[in-house]
Amino acid sequence: MRDDRIAILALQETHVSPAQADELNNLFSDTLHIIACIDPSHTSAKGVAIVLNKCLVKTLDVNTHEIIPGRAILISMPWYQQERLNVLNVYGPNDPSQNQNFWDEIHDKIMYLPQPDVLLGDFNIIKDSIDRLPAHTDNANGVNALRSLRTHLNLQDGWQGGRASRIDHIYVLEDMFPFCKEWEISPPAIHTDHQLVSVNISKCTMPFIGKGRWTLNPTLLKDTLTHELEECSHNVHSTSKNPQTIFKSFKENAIRILRNRARTLTPTISKKISDLQNELQATLNNKELNESDKIQMSGNIREDTETVH
Repeated sequence: MRDDRIAILALQETHVSPAQADELNNLFSDTLHIIACIDPSHTSAKGVAIVLNKCLVKTLDVNTHEIIPGRAILISMPWYQQERLNVLNVYGPNDPSQNQNFWDEIHDKIMYLPQPDVLLGDFNIIKDSIDRLPAHTDNANGVNALRSLRTHLNLQDGWQGGRASRIDHIYVLEDMFPFCKEWEISPPAIHTDHQLVSVNISKCTMPFIGKGRWTLNPTLLKDTLTHELEECSHNVHSTSKNPQTIFKSFKENAIRILRNRARTLTPTISKKISDLQNELQATLNNKELNESDKIQMSGNIREDTETVH
């Protein structure tokens, strides 16, 4: 969450009790706030949790609603100014016969709770047969119940992912959809049969921030451009060239040289980063490695990626 700047992380099949979540909150009190929901009658199965990154979001005024123990949890948290963000995390049943009742129960209970802005999680159901491998359709009643809930909440399917089947989804309010960007599916930091599905959500009332002024690419600080930059400074002070115009000319020529150099370096750097990302994914998917080795090796690869120049 720190490296990828993830503000809100929704987890499913966690098997984490509220007491265990309290222990984790004490352990990571400076950085994380963990909200867990588990079925007391099946503590070794199911379970959902939402993890908040304290470095990026406020965690003091978060309201929690357990809709279905171990299956569905809704949080309402501070967002921009006085507005709030409501996130519903779900873990759908594997049994197709239970899927319809699951969505119907959420439909009935959500009527008395805050309107979710985001619905996400492991749905364990797909809308189209093409999203299954091998291709097949899911229980029609369950699909219709999910569609009815989505229509009732005015949510739009922004992204779905997984490996063998596309069962992990992120739904957002239709009004919010234009302000959602950077939809991604990426390998998680731990070995799992799911991918990490993510999106960057902005508030429509937030001020627009442009690209800003051009800045020097830090990579060029380690490059050798001394001779070219020295030539930019060979201007003699005269009646037509005062210090201000000489300095302006130097900046324009230096920026031109540095930009051209950056264009030649970028493909090489991009290739290095791409190779490291492929190596990271191969490491995380390597079944011959244990979890501790994967964590150590993936950490080293991430460090190498950050220092590419």
